[in-house]
Amino acid sequence: MKQTVKTPEEFLGVGYTHDRAGLPLEAVRIPVVEPAAGQVLIRVAASSLNPLEYKLAELNFMGRTPPVGLGLDLAGVVVAVGHGVGDVTVGDAVAALADLDGDGGWVASGQGEGGYALAHRFLIAHKPSSLSFRDAAALPMCFLSAFAGLHGAVRTGDTVYVPGGGGGVGHLAVQMAARALGAGLVVSSGSTPQSIALARQSGAHHVFDYKHDDIAADIARLTDGRGVDLVFDATYSEQGFVESAKAVRRGGSWIVLGVGPGRTTRLAETHSPVDAILAERGAERVDVNLLRYFSEPATLDSQARALLRQGMDLAMEWAEQGLVVPHIGRTIDSAVDAINAGLQSLKSGHGVVGKVAVIVDRDLALGTSPGAP
Repeated sequence: MKQTVKTPEEFLGVGYTHDRAGLPLEAVRIPVVEPAAGQVLIRVAASSLNPLEYKLAELNFMGRTPPVGLGLDLAGVVVAVGHGVGDVTVGDAVAALADLDGDGGWVASGQGEGGYALAHRFLIAHKPSSLSFRDAAALPMCFLSAFAGLHGAVRTGDTVYVPGGGGGVGHLAVQMAARALGAGLVVSSGSTPQSIALARQSGAHHVFDYKHDDIAADIARLTDGRGVDLVFDATYSEQGFVESAKAVRRGGSWIVLGVGPGRTTRLAETHSPVDAILAERGAERVDVNLLRYFSEPATLDSQARALLRQGMDLAMEWAEQGLVVPHIGRTIDSAVDAINAGLQSLKSGHGVVGKVAVIVDRDLALGTSPGAP
């Protein structure tokens, strides 16, 4: 292990202390451990909120033994490198997705105590100097979710429908389809003026109000009755799944993020008409679930690792080029109360559009810590 930066034995993080405790999260002591082979230890400058964090606290479906620290999206500075990592060095500024079987890097109070997290090399990318730590930290999980669904699926000129284009994953998926992957027509939807505006700002050519519009009928009119070539649905809404499935053309693709129709609560399986709707159209259903790579380690093969590493690299590259840029709807300091309030807003469906960024170490995020790049 290469290490030139002194690190504490532990720090006060934010997470859950009991199995299936749910919100509110609590302050938890997190050990700072040396990176194993293929891992990197990062001092965290910034992070962001994702629904995954409150879902992990509610269900602990990764099977961790509490206490568990959260804060999986991160950007910061490398402080130690494990064996076999040759292209990342101590002092490098990076963005990463923390190991899902480890602890995240949120801190209970951002008043000088640093947060640290381990990440595998294939989930790390060098941060461009033009991209802030805050914006870099808003990308990993949502970008990888959109990338895993759209990369290799969108063909030049395709018509693509991304429901929820003002959401954390949705606004990145709209940009990715419209600006980076060559879709010919991108359609989206939202429920508030703010989310509709963000979907348009992200590159959607048509944005419907799903509370008032008959989106399947409107898409049929847009496409002369044909439907879209591809749907990428990250809404986690059973009603939304049914409506978006109706928008797919015959022989098209319906790509869903997460556990999919009939399983939106993770606690019980219910009947869903989605598969019947797709079968009637001869459309393909594709399930995208990043968590499966970690809950079922056999799926995290060399091909999956290569895909994730490519996604992390492209997240930084496309953000630097202005092609896929995170919209930060709110920025909070890393503290238990602020993080709980932000996650509760996400859970209730009344969160800000885009992403909520978390400043973990303000000095490091601003580049004013000793030794910071």
